[in-house]
Amino acid sequence: MQLSRYINLCYAIIAIILSVIFGKAIAAIMLAADLARHDTGILGEQLKVSGLIGAVIGVGITIYLYVNPKVQTWSQEVAVELSKVTWPGWEETKYNTLVVIVFSAVISSILATFDFFWKWLTDLILL
Repeated sequence: MQLSRYINLCYAIIAIILSVIFGKAIAAIMLAADLARHDTGILGEQLKVSGLIGAVIGVGITIYLYVNPKVQTWSQEVAVELSKVTWPGWEETKYNTLVVIVFSAVISSILATFDFFWKWLTDLILL
């Protein structure tokens, strides 16, 4: 039962993300088509017509995905596989983060050295 809660939470997050994306896209399309004057506020300025249409499309797509048996099976399989993952502890995460930061700084320094050297060499040749 625990996994179904995570799956349902993911569907809710997908619905919110799709609603925002489609709402912004429809607002941009309405602006480009010179229909921005029709994008009036339904509940003040917080919810406009484009946002409502985007929400309907986003929720509709999410409901379609939720009732689709192939997607439902796939999402359950993903949840089961993710439950088998051993996630790193806090100490290991801090150590790996430090390794990434140090490695990035070293590589940045090497690339900066090459960049300065090639700039100096091309200035010497061309000037």
